[in-house]
Amino acid sequence: MKKVEAILVTIVFLCIGSINAQDIADFKPGQQKYGLGKLKKGPKKIYIASFNVNFETYKEAVSYKAAGGFRRNAKGEATAKAAIGINGLMEADIQSKTNQLYNEFINELKAQGFQIITQEEAGKTKTYEGWLKAEGPYVNQSGLPGVMTAVPEGYSFYYKKETKKGKKKKGFMGGNFVPQKLSKELNDAVVANVDLYFMYSEAGNDFFKNAGGAKVKMFTNYRLIGDYAVVAPKTKGLRLKGAQTVDYIKSSVTFTKGKVGLGAQTQYTGTLKKDLEINGVIKKEKVVAYSKQTSETATSFKPIVIAGPSYSSLTKWIDVESKAFCDGLYNAGSKLLKHHTKAFLSNY
Repeated sequence: MKKVEAILVTIVFLCIGSINAQDIADFKPGQQKYGLGKLKKGPKKIYIASFNVNFETYKEAVSYKAAGGFRRNAKGEATAKAAIGINGLMEADIQSKTNQLYNEFINELKAQGFQIITQEEAGKTKTYEGWLKAEGPYVNQSGLPGVMTAVPEGYSFYYKKETKKGKKKKGFMGGNFVPQKLSKELNDAVVANVDLYFMYSEAGNDFFKNAGGAKVKMFTNYRLIGDYAVVAPKTKGLRLKGAQTVDYIKSSVTFTKGKVGLGAQTQYTGTLKKDLEINGVIKKEKVVAYSKQTSETATSFKPIVIAGPSYSSLTKWIDVESKAFCDGLYNAGSKLLKHHTKAFLSNY
């Protein structure tokens, strides 16, 4: 009887593993590395400079077609806007999975004999002079349009304070952060940076391109992204019609050690060759907003014509099951994080 029970338990666990595996598409990691052969001579000390789990909650896009015309035919300007938002996501679920990813990362480092350098010790370096300290746990705006950032419990980090160019958001360290400089100041300790980006919107092929009008085409596709451009309508500064902002992001796990000249002695950057799709959570759908240009033709009775503007707007809200969304986030994030952490640590 006990043997039968053991077999049944094994089958159940195999089935659960199979179901979880089916939720994640093909995993194709990428990497950039150099100087890994020098790691065996160094101390097993590591400082985690960033650990951010970023996820999209709202996506807005705009397309604009300027007024024009040919000879006696006038065409008016056209604007199309589309947005996709999600309902039902619970902050506690996001925080729980962010904590789990972080704790597993820390436990793996400790299991391999690494000493974790505290934020207090790192804060004494010249690199962080004048920087501010933030502490998790929290879920807050990331600074990217429609994207939130979760920071784990028990973790703190430093970020650049407000400058003349604008306030640096929590979770973003600033463009002048140099990990190899910090590594040298910490006696050649490894400096780790973890940034994961989960997006569910994707632009169509004919985005912003349509004869005779303005058109926005988007798809829903929940995934851990490799390389991605966050495009959004411009809301600050000089706002020309149809103007947009573009922010380039990448999911990565980076380990940097030592400093030689301006570069690092050793560096390993783990990425994705292609987006890692998370299936069965958000149904793949298409969202299209189209605004046709108005047209007026001059006649002998009406020699001067002006075509008026046209406008179209569409917003789609998607209900998600919070635990399923966060389970997918964890499964994909864990896949990337564990693979590259193991690959880096194997060089010691």
